[in-house]
Amino acid sequence: MALFSQIAAALLLMLQLELHLVGGSEAAAPQTLSCPAPAGVPGTPGHNGLPGRDGRDGAAGPKGEKGEPGLSVQGPPGKAGPAGPPGPQGQNGDPGSPGSTNNDLVKSLQSELQSLKVRFSTMEKATSFPIFKRVGQKYYASNGMKAKFAESLEFCTDAGGTLVLPRSEAENKALSAMHASLGSTYILLGTTDRETEGQFVDLNKKPLTFTSWRENEPNNYEGTEDCAATDTNAKWNDLPCDSAYTFVCEI
Repeated sequence: MALFSQIAAALLLMLQLELHLVGGSEAAAPQTLSCPAPAGVPGTPGHNGLPGRDGRDGAAGPKGEKGEPGLSVQGPPGKAGPAGPPGPQGQNGDPGSPGSTNNDLVKSLQSELQSLKVRFSTMEKATSFPIFKRVGQKYYASNGMKAKFAESLEFCTDAGGTLVLPRSEAENKALSAMHASLGSTYILLGTTDRETEGQFVDLNKKPLTFTSWRENEPNNYEGTEDCAATDTNAKWNDLPCDSAYTFVCEI
């Protein structure tokens, strides 16, 4: 029923509109229908139109309040600037302490260097012989030659050494072991009793601190035995100084 009323109202409204359009030319003023009609049903809302153009900028507003200070962050360092002019020369400093420690060190190094030079020279002299043997801090060296006491001593002195003389049992055995390489029976020793018979001394005329005499030796056989030699058993025997024996130099 309500739907029918709405349709009738719409038809009535359309009829009034047609009458208004047709009779508009015949009457000076439109006739007003005295019959009231109910309101029609609202139509579906249309779509929103396009936005209008931006308006003009408004006037500047008042100045705002001061904000809080920002974080204190250091920026990256800038490029290095050019070097400045040299400054004035400073005053001389106080004198340093005496370099006694450095002097002691230098002396110690010089002493060590000299010791190395001596050792190298000793080794160089010993290796110039075809047969040599290291005994402690020295060398026993020989070329296998035979000579009298005076000639043997002169040869060893010219070679930078002296005629061999063991100072201990170890040195005595080391010397005796060289018989095998030399093929010798006796090796001449650097000792004599020429000044006092029966008292053998070294080449510096000092009493011997080590000996290894055979039993009943030295005996100065026939009064001519003023020198000495060691045999293959590391035992000593007094012998004539004018006889030739194998000799070994101590370097």
